[in-house]
Amino acid sequence: MTSAVSTLAFLIILLNWCEWATSSSSDLRIVGGFADKIENVPYTVSISKRGYGHLCGGSLITLKWILTAAHCLLDDGPGNLYVRAGTTYKNKGGILRRVQTTISHALYTTQKLDLDVGLVELFRPFPANNSLISTVRLRAPSEIVPPGVECVISGWGDTKENDGPYQILKSAKVKTVSQMRCQQALFRQVITKNMICAGAQGQDACQGDSGGPMVCAGILTGVVSCRNSACWHLI
Repeated sequence: MTSAVSTLAFLIILLNWCEWATSSSSDLRIVGGFADKIENVPYTVSISKRGYGHLCGGSLITLKWILTAAHCLLDDGPGNLYVRAGTTYKNKGGILRRVQTTISHALYTTQKLDLDVGLVELFRPFPANNSLISTVRLRAPSEIVPPGVECVISGWGDTKENDGPYQILKSAKVKTVSQMRCQQALFRQVITKNMICAGAQGQDACQGDSGGPMVCAGILTGVVSCRNSACWHLI
């Protein structure tokens, strides 16, 4: 399963959501979008820190392994983390599991967004017979996603940047854009071949849910990877 970190060649730079900044906050939230239910995105999970609460989003790629952003895993050992799945609400309901192992991409560094992917292994898998918990298929690195493809991101966030925690799951629809347009918009960040850019007018991501999924046609295509202190509308 560790090969997923090496082979998943997609990160999301959300054009109208994230602007490069020096802060390393993992606390990115969906702004705008719409209230959703976990049964519509049952692969979406919350990675929480003991004594802190929700830290990052993640995606169930097996019932025991979660794909997330590497920067979500930098400051805390696995003993301080747990994962909540199968609930629409951020801090209640669903099923909790303790984290056994965390793995960050070997080439990820805090100076760059490139290869900001990581894996979380649980001590025990989530149950297979729960209709509110299911896995999502990874897109193969060889599968190219052209501009203009509609995708969905999901997580727990704010109604606007400075709001308090929005306790109910939210989703937003975004469309992929070309590498060239992405580079022009995020001129201070080098957009590499390992990154995919997406955005939509009126949909934003601020502090609260990096590590969360971007799913296109039912396939996990990206991991939200942003480090910012504000929401920027670049489209």
